[in-house]
Amino acid sequence: MSMKMMSSPSPKASFNTMQPTSLSLPQSPMEMTQRLEADSESSSSFMNPAQLVDGMRRHSWIPITLSLFGLILGYAYFKRQKPVYEAVSVAQFGSEQSSLLGLNSMSTPGLGDEKSVNTLIQAAKSREVIGRVISELNLTQLPSFSGGHPADSKEARDNAIFMVSSMIRISLRKDTRLIDFNVTGADPEQVAALSNQAVLSLVSELESQKSKTLQGAIQALVAEGQRLQDKLKKSEIAMHDYKRSNQAISLDERKDLVLSKLKELGSELNQQSKERLTLETQLQACKEGTLPRDELLSLPSIASHPKVSGILSQIASQKSALAVLAERYKPKHPKYEAVQVVIHNQEQQLTTILDDAFHLLQSSWEHARELEHRLQEQLKKQESEALDLEQLAVQYNVLKREMESDQAVYESVLTRIKQVDVSKGMETPPIWVHQLAMVPGDPVSPNAKKVVGSSTAGGFMLGLAIIGLIVIQDRSIRSVDDARQKLRVPVLGMIANQRQIATASEQQKGHDFTQGLTPALIAHKAVAESFREFRAIIARMARCPHTCHMVVSAVPDEGKTFVSTHLAVSLASQGFRTLLIDMDLRHSQLAQVFGIPNTRKGVVDLLLEEVSFAEVCLSGGIAHLAIMPAGKRVANPAELLSTCGVERLKEMAFSAGFDRIVIDTAPLIPVNDTLELGTLADSTFLVVRCNRTPADIILEAIRKLHQTGIPITGLVLNRLTQRTRSFDQYYHRSYYKGSETDETAPLRPASRGLHTPSNFG
Repeated sequence: MSMKMMSSPSPKASFNTMQPTSLSLPQSPMEMTQRLEADSESSSSFMNPAQLVDGMRRHSWIPITLSLFGLILGYAYFKRQKPVYEAVSVAQFGSEQSSLLGLNSMSTPGLGDEKSVNTLIQAAKSREVIGRVISELNLTQLPSFSGGHPADSKEARDNAIFMVSSMIRISLRKDTRLIDFNVTGADPEQVAALSNQAVLSLVSELESQKSKTLQGAIQALVAEGQRLQDKLKKSEIAMHDYKRSNQAISLDERKDLVLSKLKELGSELNQQSKERLTLETQLQACKEGTLPRDELLSLPSIASHPKVSGILSQIASQKSALAVLAERYKPKHPKYEAVQVVIHNQEQQLTTILDDAFHLLQSSWEHARELEHRLQEQLKKQESEALDLEQLAVQYNVLKREMESDQAVYESVLTRIKQVDVSKGMETPPIWVHQLAMVPGDPVSPNAKKVVGSSTAGGFMLGLAIIGLIVIQDRSIRSVDDARQKLRVPVLGMIANQRQIATASEQQKGHDFTQGLTPALIAHKAVAESFREFRAIIARMARCPHTCHMVVSAVPDEGKTFVSTHLAVSLASQGFRTLLIDMDLRHSQLAQVFGIPNTRKGVVDLLLEEVSFAEVCLSGGIAHLAIMPAGKRVANPAELLSTCGVERLKEMAFSAGFDRIVIDTAPLIPVNDTLELGTLADSTFLVVRCNRTPADIILEAIRKLHQTGIPITGLVLNRLTQRTRSFDQYYHRSYYKGSETDETAPLRPASRGLHTPSNFG
């Protein structure tokens, strides 16, 4: 079927009002490669929550499957387990307190600290307590506890102790003074009996230890009292012997008298010394003759002298008589004059005596000095006697203190013996039974909900961990943001995954409009809209009316042919005369897509100049679209492209009247055919299949392109399952909700069967 190019107007005008999107690249390919590798290393260790959510959505079957597997295993485990019963007895221990008589307990230590409580718990697990439980319940008679040994043998008892110890779990209840005795086993009555007997055995064991301790304490106190009594007796005998040998019966009284007399003598000696010093001063003044009569009379030693005091007394009496006579007689009266004569004579006698005052003072001083010497001798004698008494008192006090100390200790021991004997039955026990266990009615394990739920949750968490590991190890491109972050290349096209967006109803409706159409060219409405967006972007990037677009990929199966085909169809649907060239000379697919036989001539034949340009341009069954297949196979396509002037294709196509050229190329990593095209294309689009190709391989492809001087215009993300703009799909469906005729974008097929497509032109 031949087709002529339509001359209807088409949007060929160049869009000079808007500059094409450019990628800021380094000056050299080596710098570009280093930057891409550094960006890849920095972003490879980062995983944002969106990637994790997308991985969970894509691999949701893993946790679901593992959850079901865990549920089955949990249920099987539950059915295989035997029921286990638990009985709990509770004991209560007392606080650290005094006895009723105000005395601390001598039999048991206080239980107020953590170490004491832990010691008590360990005592409950001791062989003595467990052995008491076994003896009370006769557990050695049971085969399950004796282990096949004779009932009364040591082996049977040891095995029973081991079995009971493994069944009993003793723990302190938090923030209380209660101790739980948990016993688990298959027999409910047996576990209840074991739990109760464990508490009772512990209480009995502690009471027995308490009784033994008290008895030992009393015996020790009695022995100590007897020893102290003998010692006190010896001390009293030694005290008595010392008093008799040293005549120290009233030693304390003698000591008090001596000290009192010593104090009096000291005071008298001080007074006599002062008096002697005073007389010495007066005697010295008399020697010098400087003291008048009145001062001599004022001296106590002169005034108190018998001669002086007698005359002074007589003079005073005569003066009194003269005063009486003066009231009765005049001074010339004979009686009055007689008294005056007597007074005058006495005054002369006093003057005579005072003239001899030095001798009076000297005799008084000598008398005072002699008295002072006698007092000093008496004081020395009393001091010597006090020292002798002090020496006797030292040994006396030693013996006295020893006797008093022995007596005090002996009395305290006697008091302690009486108190212990009285209070031994009145003290609060350290531990007592708070609650005995009841026979359990329901088993505590296995718990169906707990076992099945835990296994199911474990399977689910394992699935989530596997998904997280997969996401972390996944180096592929998963979203638009991921591509921008890892590759640092603009994303120009985003093609959604058709399997994800197609529903059963849409597939049924699409089938009605695409009878006989090649499945590769059936585009869902969302895919068609994506290509329209891609077409609009590259249209604004075009700098001239005629442009050549090259679609490349890093590895096969990226969707490169799908993108190039639909891009060409999209450009042709806009009215541009478009030529789609298949440059994948090793694995050509365009001929199969458009139903062209592999025997038709193509690019290889044109480069070898075996056919003309018009002969290899075939109609694709779509208006304004021509197909140039790969043609025949050659041994080395890379050498053919490098030596046969592939640049001529672009000139020939534009000369033939085509507006747009779309080139489908070979993968970059397996072969180097695409690198031989050089700058043939005006724009190069790298197709990346999301969630499949590692970013390192894509970076290697970008490095190859930059090393050969082929600039990358942008990326096309194919089979995209996660778009940052998640609202696009919602509004797209809402907009097309009422349209039933645009479910697909069918392309008119070329003739099938035996008919061969005619040449384009």
